Amino acid sequence: MQILESYNEYKDMIRGFREKSRRPFSNVYYVPEDIERYIRLGRVSFERTESGIIFYFDEEKYYRVCLYVNEKEKFSIEKREKKILVKNVFQEGKKRENLLCVEQRLEELGFKKAGTSFKIRGEVKNLFQRCERMKKFADMLEKKGFHCVAADLSMLEEVEALILDSGVIKDYQLNYWTDEEKKRMIKEGSYLCMVNDKKQICAVGGCIIKNNTTKGVAVAVREEYKMHGLIVALAYHRLKWLYDNGFESCQGWILTSNEPSIRYYQSLGYEFLNEYTDEWVLEADTGYMDEKFESI
Repeated sequence: MQILESYNEYKDMIRGFREKSRRPFSNVYYVPEDIERYIRLGRVSFERTESGIIFYFDEEKYYRVCLYVNEKEKFSIEKREKKILVKNVFQEGKKRENLLCVEQRLEELGFKKAGTSFKIRGEVKNLFQRCERMKKFADMLEKKGFHCVAADLSMLEEVEALILDSGVIKDYQLNYWTDEEKKRMIKEGSYLCMVNDKKQICAVGGCIIKNNTTKGVAVAVREEYKMHGLIVALAYHRLKWLYDNGFESCQGWILTSNEPSIRYYQSLGYEFLNEYTDEWVLEADTGYMDEKFESI
């Protein structure tokens, strides 16, 4: 793999391949500013082959791979020292032939489909107006000593550990953030926590805040506080926070197999969009580093 040096280099590579292959397959869903961010951080590598270009976005715990290929030619993705994730976005019942070809090739390369999710979206004002019952529940928990607070920097490490340990997010779903970016996210209110009367964190909800929209990331509850209704209270406080701070919309992704969450968000009035994503995962090669040292 070679490190991508600049966004202009990225654009030149794409332009050159388009001239060679008029209708290439691509699952690049990053917006330009996100691609520029990863390049600036030195976290984008690439492999160029006859069949196309494979981009590796280093997310610390895994590689997120974006393809720019002629799907009729057999591209290759080798196992590496980290898991590799490929995400393909599509509309229900409308998988194109080129996507089906790519999926077949991923299976041949050893990738396994880890899950399928679909997108939800809600208008904050409408959602907040419908959460009177949630407010009553949150008020009842507050009388029992559970309060909602915005996480500060001193809580960041514990918050991250709680989300990771919960298993709600897999290791191949965590985005890479620098320490400075994490500090900014804390200051912007990305993490809300439910704490008890001893100021201990019992549950946490995280989101990414961008362009007057929030994207839900995860909600995690400590094992000993499950079945207390903290998720409901946390959802209410997040909607109130969004409403009070002038946000217009919020969105997220739900696994198609997660029926309880689907019913829950339906009851809140979220809009279910016809936008799906498949996650394909290639497990890490545990002997990769040994092979690297042997070849030196």
